[in-house]
Formats: sequence, structure tokens, C-alpha cells
Amino acid sequence: MIEAIGIGAPAIPVLRELLFERDSAGIFEPRMRAVQALAALRATNDLKEFVRRWKRPSDPVERFGDEAVLGTAARFLGATMTEEVYLILMAVGRKHPVPGVIEALGGFGRPESIPIMVRALADDVSRTAAEQALRILGEAAISALIEAALRPVANLWGFEIPSSVRRRRSALMLLLEFGVTRDIWDLIRGLTADADDEIAVRACAIGLTAGASSDQRDCARLMVALLRRVRWPLHQEIEDCLIGNFVIAEEFVDQAIKGPMDDIADDFARARFKRSLRRIAARALTRQAPGS
Repeated sequence: MIEAIGIGAPAIPVLRELLFERDSAGIFEPRMRAVQALAALRATNDLKEFVRRWKRPSDPVERFGDEAVLGTAARFLGATMTEEVYLILMAVGRKHPVPGVIEALGGFGRPESIPIMVRALADDVSRTAAEQALRILGEAAISALIEAALRPVANLWGFEIPSSVRRRRSALMLLLEFGVTRDIWDLIRGLTADADDEIAVRACAIGLTAGASSDQRDCARLMVALLRRVRWPLHQEIEDCLIGNFVIAEEFVDQAIKGPMDDIADDFARARFKRSLRRIAARALTRQAPGS
């Protein structure tokens, strides 16, 4: 790459040819270096053309490499912060929200790109980039996140598809990070009874933060009940939330410690639930102790 940059403008046609030539074996590192060299040589028109013309390969091996090259080109283009580049990234992001494209759009900080980022929350590969981009936008994304959390997408048999569950989980996590109000809680309170435990837990966490006193008690009680069956790391998420709201949760934690556990058939699960309750109480008391 250094040699190509040293050659200067005469190297651009060769670098361009390398960039546009897909490798069926999925080898993409030379093409990523070509992107870097073209960016260093200020050949932004070639990078724009590549991003604008990009189409997803049907072969999964080839697709993995090509998406990495696309993401690299998008990041370099995004640094120019021009309107033309933004529109190109928006166009490709609507069809192909790969992480690099989402990151580049996030750098613009423009609310028009929120729908693309919210959709990307459903994708395991792009979710982290989408979450970070939405964090940059902050409060501007709240309405879209509420809508995303409340709109499950079902398959032909009426069951929510996994990508929809992932999107809603992530939307609620971001709402918690941004800070919630009573109005937000009133909109999403029904999610405390969601079929997905992670969604129900995060809805309860919002209720503990923004709900009325009676709502907070209901959410604490539900969280203790959910603690009976959820797995790690959601188990840890509930524990941390109950410890942070122990003034409200103490009554229900104490009841569960003293109460029967006949509804938990598995001995290991029963013992884990008991240990978890005692750990919550002990950690909460430690936090409340003077000097802690």
C-alpha cells in the first residue's frame, strides 16, 4: 500500500481495478488495502462509485469479504462529511446495513438515518454499530425506539421471528440508557408480560425507574418471579436491577427467601434461586452500609 501511495495518481487505475474485482475465495484484505490507498490518494470518486454500485453477492463466503470491503470504503467516505456521501450511504444503508455503513452514517449524527439504524438492531452483525450510532443521536431516537419495542414481527404461523425479538430487546436497552419518563413507561408497560423474558425484564426495569409507586412494586415482584427461570446473563441483569432498587424490592426478595419453592421442580434451579436471593440481599445491605 505504501508503494502504491508513493507512486501517486498513476496507481489509481490499478487500485480501482483491484477494488472492483471480487474474489470468489473470500480473500478481501488486498481490496481493503486498495481502499486505504485510494483514500490516501484522494480518489474519492472511485470509492463513491464502488459504494453506489455495490450489490450483495449470493455466495456467503464471497459476501463476507465483500461486506468488509464495503464497510471500509464507507468509513473512509464518511470522514469527508459531504452531503453527496451522506446520500450515497443512506441509499446503500437502506438495502445493505453492514457495520461500516452504519458507523459512517452515525458519524453524521442526522436523524434521517434513524430508521436504518433501528432496522439494523435486528441483525447480529450490525447491531453493535447500530446501537452506538443511536447513542450518538440520543433523544432524537427515542420515538423510533419505542415504536420498535412495541412492534413485534411474526412469521406465517403467528410466532415472533428471532430478528424481531433481538430488535425489541436492543431498543429497550437503549431506552434505559437514555433515561425514561413516565410517558415512556405508560406506552411500554404492557411489555412486562411479554413472552420473551429479556424484553419483560427490561420493561420491568423501566417501570422501576419511571413508574408510579404501585407500578414499581409490581415490577419488583415480577422481576423476582422471573428470577426463578431465567438464565445467565439475564439472571445477573435482574440481580443488579433489584439491588439498585432494593428499597422497593426488599419486601419481595424477603418473601421469596422465606416462602415455598414447590413450583421449581429442578433441585439445581431451586438452589440457584435461593442463592441469588440471598446474594441480592447481602449486596444491597453492603451498598447501604456507611462508607460503602
